[in-house]
Amino acid sequence: MSNLKQPTVIDLFAGAGGMTEGLRKAGFKSLLANEYDEMAAKTFAYNHPSTPLIVRDIKNLTLDEIKEKTGLHVGELSLIAGGPPCQGFSLAGSRLNSDPRNQMFKEFVRIVEGLQPEVFLFENVSGILSMSGGIVVKAIISEFIRIGYKCEYRLLNAADYGVPQARPRFILIGVRQGETFGFPEQTHGQTKLNADLFSPTLKEHLTVWDALSDLPEITQGGGNEELIHSGLYKNEYQEARRGERCPGALYNHRATRHSEKIVERYAAIPEGGDNSQVPEELRTKKNNVYKLNSVKPSRTVTCNHRTDLLHPKIPRGTTVREAARLQSFDDDYKFFGNLTRKAKWVTQDDQVGNAVPPILAKALGEHIRKKMKW
Repeated sequence: MSNLKQPTVIDLFAGAGGMTEGLRKAGFKSLLANEYDEMAAKTFAYNHPSTPLIVRDIKNLTLDEIKEKTGLHVGELSLIAGGPPCQGFSLAGSRLNSDPRNQMFKEFVRIVEGLQPEVFLFENVSGILSMSGGIVVKAIISEFIRIGYKCEYRLLNAADYGVPQARPRFILIGVRQGETFGFPEQTHGQTKLNADLFSPTLKEHLTVWDALSDLPEITQGGGNEELIHSGLYKNEYQEARRGERCPGALYNHRATRHSEKIVERYAAIPEGGDNSQVPEELRTKKNNVYKLNSVKPSRTVTCNHRTDLLHPKIPRGTTVREAARLQSFDDDYKFFGNLTRKAKWVTQDDQVGNAVPPILAKALGEHIRKKMKW
């Protein structure tokens, strides 16, 4: 019988649940999650029904309430994970000051300090490294050092861990006791181009077509929120996305309806190209429209993927399900909400674009478990 304990986690700024999903698959027990947006919370709650979810501004989340809902005492929790919004971090000298734009991060620190988990996992956009010439990251780390954690950070690319998307993310891990322990070993790479530089065990990066080629071919305006997969998978990645909640279900595969002019413009963009390459009479002032290259990992999936990230073979934007496949969500992971920004709450696009790829979260969780001997 193994002596390893099941590690526990609390997910702050949980969004649609990509971090929780990956850590669940890495063997963590999710004790609690917090999310402010009601529609993202609806998605989280549907897909993680056994995880208590507090839908509230984190500023109004008290340590006593967390302890009451989880039964935790200070120092008992294995991991706190989260990615506070980093837009507009403000500094006074080399320290994060009391500017309201810093408040979300400071709330994360407050809860880590109050619960004293063995480890924390902080995830954010890659651009945080260059904010204020790198001083922001130093200020962030100084806050965690102040509350008793040894820290280590690195920029990780999700594609290097089996996600079919080139998505660089800033990862900071802090340990309360003992030494820092690095980051998970890369599992995927450009092995065909760099055969001499990689281990023989490294797998080739997954491509857009590795991720999408088995999905129903729907044209603009087609598809549905609920479909059934044919069951004909073309590789291990696709079959692994079948899911465990409702195997075979295929949710959120509905394409935006475009005008004839837009379809003509999209059709004129070469695979792997962008809107600047279409004939002049079809161009608009908007150039950040990209057609995916089927033989490479996807560009970073954004919150505007249905208009800015095009299917490599069909002249239309990507569906929520296609974007979710590129993010490594299972097909039966159901997203709720509007497809257009007509409501107060975030769209399905926002939820997918803002998510931590579950496969990357799983790799991080497995690494932390191994190093902590959980």
